[in-house]
Amino acid sequence: MKNKLFFVLAFLISVVIVRIIMIRFFIDISPIVVAIAFILILRDKFSDLRLRLFNPLSFIVILLITYVVLFLTIFIQSYFKFSEFSFTTDKGKIIGYFLSAIIMCGFTEETAWRGYLFSKLKDLTWFQITIIINLTWAIWHIPSHFYCLEGHIWISFPLFIVTCFELGIIMQYLRVKTDSVIPAILFHALFIFPLMLAGLKTKVLYLGSFPYIIMILLLLPITIYCYRVGQRIHEKQNNRAQQAV
Repeated sequence: MKNKLFFVLAFLISVVIVRIIMIRFFIDISPIVVAIAFILILRDKFSDLRLRLFNPLSFIVILLITYVVLFLTIFIQSYFKFSEFSFTTDKGKIIGYFLSAIIMCGFTEETAWRGYLFSKLKDLTWFQITIIINLTWAIWHIPSHFYCLEGHIWISFPLFIVTCFELGIIMQYLRVKTDSVIPAILFHALFIFPLMLAGLKTKVLYLGSFPYIIMILLLLPITIYCYRVGQRIHEKQNNRAQQAV
């Protein structure tokens, strides 16, 4: 366990430093850059990224349920006038946002978090993996997100961490269920894409600003389900691996 924590700490420090450097050049692919660097330095296998084909059924079901929650959140925000949304119709912006969601948010992040990092920690308990990966993911956001969260930072950022854990647990479930990181890549991208298009204008602080308290509450049942089922699958996989040894 101690060696795992040293590895995670080194990975976290590396990815934050590389992110700070890359932000200055208006590009951020730090997670995948650091993951590849670690693979080469530690002589790990590129298969640890877990870019492989998968059964799409679980992914489609979880995505559809999450989309219902997402658009229900937007409806409630608009109906009670917590926020205003002005979805863009500019084709150029839509294409740009979509490519950004797929490449920058989905591929470059999830190949590191739910791909490489998960593979390195897979023999830990489900609880330990959940805490380590999602806390690392949340901390990685600090260099660029501290200035863009609205209101009192000591309220906004804890809410953001909760959101990271909820979405992270859902993507972690998809990773262990399909044995592939591609569902997590697609989920991350397709979740963030509508939010990019939304054109949020906050009218009621915290209730109307991102991360939405309403969305956090609505996602909770999905998160609990994904955590429990993912835990059972993970334990069975670890038991089979131990028996094989």
